[in-house]
Amino acid sequence: MKKAFYHCDIFTLDQEKIIKDGMIITEDEKIAYIGKMEEERLQDCEETYNWSGKWVMPGLVNSHVHIVMNILRGVGDDMLLHPWLTEKIWPLEAKFTTDLAITSSKAAIVEMMKSGTTLFNDMYNPIGLDVFKLYEAVKDTGMKGNLAYTLFSNDKGDKAIAKEAHDIAQHIKKDRSLIRTTVAPHSPYSCSEELLRSSVSIAKELDLPLHIHVSETEKEMNDCLREHETTPVQYLAELDFYEQPTIFAHGVVLTDEDVALLNEKGASIAHNPISNLKLGSGVADISRLNSAGVNVAIATDSVASNNNLDMFEEMRTAALLQKGTHKTPEAMPAYSMLKMATLNGAKALGYEDTGVLKEGYKADFISIDPRDKIHLQPLENASSHLLYAASGKDVCDSVINGNVVMENRVLLTLDEERIIYDLNYYYKTL
Repeated sequence: MKKAFYHCDIFTLDQEKIIKDGMIITEDEKIAYIGKMEEERLQDCEETYNWSGKWVMPGLVNSHVHIVMNILRGVGDDMLLHPWLTEKIWPLEAKFTTDLAITSSKAAIVEMMKSGTTLFNDMYNPIGLDVFKLYEAVKDTGMKGNLAYTLFSNDKGDKAIAKEAHDIAQHIKKDRSLIRTTVAPHSPYSCSEELLRSSVSIAKELDLPLHIHVSETEKEMNDCLREHETTPVQYLAELDFYEQPTIFAHGVVLTDEDVALLNEKGASIAHNPISNLKLGSGVADISRLNSAGVNVAIATDSVASNNNLDMFEEMRTAALLQKGTHKTPEAMPAYSMLKMATLNGAKALGYEDTGVLKEGYKADFISIDPRDKIHLQPLENASSHLLYAASGKDVCDSVINGNVVMENRVLLTLDEERIIYDLNYYYKTL
């Protein structure tokens, strides 16, 4: 089916120049035409959307998130990472049921869709959950992303954990839906060496990326140096981690040798600036990573440590932190940061056909209507406003894989009111 979205200003992020009074035509899941408005092209389209005055840009890519944790917003504020995990988050996650996890995941997807995310990269705690039922529920939302079973060493035993992770990953890969997966051991400190090696083996067998928390805090770095006599980044290299595409969440505490290794191996860093600030973990030096050639993407982490999934807020915070810590306003200009939150994220997640608006690429894009928003004036400075002034609440429409999933801030694939009701019901059961 052909659809036309027209009379809009288009930020392709394939080039800095804005297409004024532009037009996008999609055919099924791909962009068939992008360019100046041509009235005659409307005749071939089954559906037409007059987006007059709206700004259109690629959908945002949240490169590290925990959607099942959406119900834990506001739990364990003002704590350091490790006590936050062991005293608050993990004990509560142990009480999760499958129905609670599904509702929490849907709530996260509502939040992401309404704030401009069209692709996400998740890992979730599987304890007590029917992971196949969870996958089916997430698949039916119309969202695009990676949903991954998180491997932890626990009383269940490493072999049983690895088998369950393998089986759900294999199922998702064979299903070929909008939801893909990764192999996601939680971290070097929560997984035995055996489980980390098993994770690598699963990733190789199924040809999947690896996704793991790495070098998030000084404590993690110091503990790894004491236990393994090397850094987390280098310890994982000893376990052949880099033989598959790898997404490292955080990378706050890195040596020069770590940075060089990340570049050499082609690993990506998912930068979570607000979560790192809230947990007192520090500020990742993404300027150094960029200069070294490392692919850096942007992420929110979970709402329990953020406390929202607004990628516009995340981009702005990331840019301002680099300007402030390096004492140079030239650090992280708007165009570079927008690409980090779109194209770099898609690259990190292994999606080669999204992240920019280009003919032949997947039709994943969002719109913002600036005309009634005082904080997005004057209209001529739109490129600046997208980074320094816009928020997720400004997103008006969302198209994922050619499907309109939100129109004028009304979701078309999810019952937002019911999800809000159910989320509050399940929270009282914890």
